[in-house]
Amino acid sequence: MLGPTYEVEVLSVERGVVRFSFSVDRPVSLMPGNVQIDAMPGGDDGAMSPIRLTRKVDDSVVIELDGLDQIEVLVVSVKGESVRVGVKAPRHVQIHRHEIYELIQGENIAASRPAEIDAAGIQELLRRQRVETDGDGE
Repeated sequence: MLGPTYEVEVLSVERGVVRFSFSVDRPVSLMPGNVQIDAMPGGDDGAMSPIRLTRKVDDSVVIELDGLDQIEVLVVSVKGESVRVGVKAPRHVQIHRHEIYELIQGENIAASRPAEIDAAGIQELLRRQRVETDGDGE
C-alpha cells in the first residue's frame, strides 16, 4: 500500500519481466518510461480500479500525486519468482505491505470504538470516595 489510496501488486514474473497491478481510488497519472497514463477510479462506488503494467529490472513507474509530489516504484531485482521492489516517496506517504496495512487499519478501528462503561463499578468508586471524604471531615 502506498498511503491509503494506492495499491501495488506483483501479478506475475516471467523471464525477468514483472507484471504489476496498480489500483487507485482517485485520478492519477502513471508514467512508465516515456508514456503517461491517466487513470481514473473504478465504478461510481469509488472502488479501486486496477491498471496493469509490465516492467523489467531498473524500470520504474512514477505516480504523480498532486503535481508536486511523486511516488516512484522501481524494480530493483528479479531472481526466479522473487521480485525486489524499491519505493521512493515523500516522507508523509506511508508505505506498508498489504497485510501490515490491514492490521494497522484494524487497530485504528478498534482504538476508535468507545470503551464499555462499567456503571456499577463507577457508582461503587464514587460511593467509596464519599465515605472516605465524609470520614476525613469528622
